[in-house]
Amino acid sequence: MEMARDITYFQSLLKTELDLTQRYINSFSNSKDKPANKSIEHIVNNKGKMLRPIFLTLCSKYSNLANKGKNGKEQYFLDDTAKAAAILELIQMSSLVHDDVLDNSFSRRNKATLNSLRGNRFAVLMGDYLIAQSLKNCYQLVYQAEHILDYDILYCFLDNISKLVLGEVQQNNLNENPDTNENEILCYYQIVENKTASLFSLACYVGSKIGSYTSIFSESLKQFGHHIGVAYQIIDDLRDFAFTKEISGEHNFQDIKFGVKTLPIIFAEKYSTSGDKEKLNQIFNSKKDISEKNKHEIIRILQKSGSIQRCATEANLHFHIAKGILAELPENEHSVLLVELTDYLSSVGDSVMNDIKHTQ
Repeated sequence: MEMARDITYFQSLLKTELDLTQRYINSFSNSKDKPANKSIEHIVNNKGKMLRPIFLTLCSKYSNLANKGKNGKEQYFLDDTAKAAAILELIQMSSLVHDDVLDNSFSRRNKATLNSLRGNRFAVLMGDYLIAQSLKNCYQLVYQAEHILDYDILYCFLDNISKLVLGEVQQNNLNENPDTNENEILCYYQIVENKTASLFSLACYVGSKIGSYTSIFSESLKQFGHHIGVAYQIIDDLRDFAFTKEISGEHNFQDIKFGVKTLPIIFAEKYSTSGDKEKLNQIFNSKKDISEKNKHEIIRILQKSGSIQRCATEANLHFHIAKGILAELPENEHSVLLVELTDYLSSVGDSVMNDIKHTQ
């Protein structure tokens, strides 16, 4: 069986497109205030895997090839794709800046967060600025002097910014009133839809629209992105319980520390004995740094309740649905890459699950 591609494979394959995307990120985020620009550079240069721009670019290329570029604007194709990807990434960056404030985080990707360097007030303002810049440049993307794109692209960006904020509000309400929700699993998926899945579905839908304005595949790719986003978030929630630093990142057990109830904890509560459920709730409600002893106690409860496997099953189900959607579309070299990218994310999930399962 062939091993799943690594993310660096896709980054290398799309280097030209991603480099152009990064140039537009720098250009779109630039301000007339020099001190502010130093903070903006701190944010935009601390980039992640560029996963959403990769999905957007691949969907744009897929749609363009599948529809034989039937938009009459081929000379703008690469530029429009990179601009849309840059706008999407600015929205993602702004949400992370706000998340760091809400979570009182001091580091992200091994670099100090903006709130830890300049304070919460300044960080919130910078996050707001990035959102404002994304909106301005989205309008300019759609209504260019040389050509006009489908105005539905602008609406989708606006709608998804609204969903992001709503998801954060829902998360806050759940954290403050954990006992008032009758269906925590449903509430969890509503939050995931708004905070995570919406950006993946946006990436795939907008990419398809830019690839070919008359594409009949845009709605299918939007659903594909939705299922990718749900699976991605479940894996990310599981990652918080990993002990290997290469998998968990800088810190683990942060969701519990900040009182964020994710699917692994929800499943553990649902399927644990009353004694284990009480222990879990005591640790969760303390909202303090989790001791190593309590970390291992949580893992024991997650394993005993079957929570880890249930989360893995949920994530794999969404990956399976996503690949099923692609299988219904005409195949070309870019849809093959989307399948391989899905397999890569699934392999990441397997690594996370195995790390937790083998924790002693």
